[in-house]
Amino acid sequence: MSRDVQGSGGLDELGRRLGRLEDIEAIKNLKAQYARYCDAGYDADLLASLFTEDAVWESNLFGPYVGRESIRSYFRGLGAGGILWAHHCIVSPLLEVNEAGDSAHGSWYLLDLATFRSDDAGDAEPVVVTATYEDWAVKLDGEWRFSRVKAHFHQVSSLLVGWVRERYRDAPGSSGAVANDGAGE
Repeated sequence: MSRDVQGSGGLDELGRRLGRLEDIEAIKNLKAQYARYCDAGYDADLLASLFTEDAVWESNLFGPYVGRESIRSYFRGLGAGGILWAHHCIVSPLLEVNEAGDSAHGSWYLLDLATFRSDDAGDAEPVVVTATYEDWAVKLDGEWRFSRVKAHFHQVSSLLVGWVRERYRDAPGSSGAVANDGAGE
């Protein structure tokens, strides 16, 4: 590394840049924990621990859920409800940490393969879910937590039927309010 530390703003600047990189990695780890807790049967207590007390989780299909307890109840319903298995692939983070290093904004893509209960008899159906996440996070006592998570679902489709014919199937926890217009996004 031949770059002159003094010429690049000195040790203070280097420390700020290193701190920002550490924050970005911590936020990536926060989102990775979110995915793991979802994939571990939607562990509501662990998922809720990733959010601030007054956080908001919302989407175009579900929510909004305001406050950690409301978020916990939502995830508890998913874990006990119709999602039997899920594998969240959350990729392509774009993250910005503010100058003070105490808040951040980011976006991610989601590809989720899942097994949904398809009826009261317990029959199962393979489902593919795609979404774009937009997250806001804050650093509290040195730890990053979500203050807001916004998911825009592009599809929640039966893998057997496909997203061309069935953009939005009835998803556990959904209001069913989004029209199944058959169009991709």
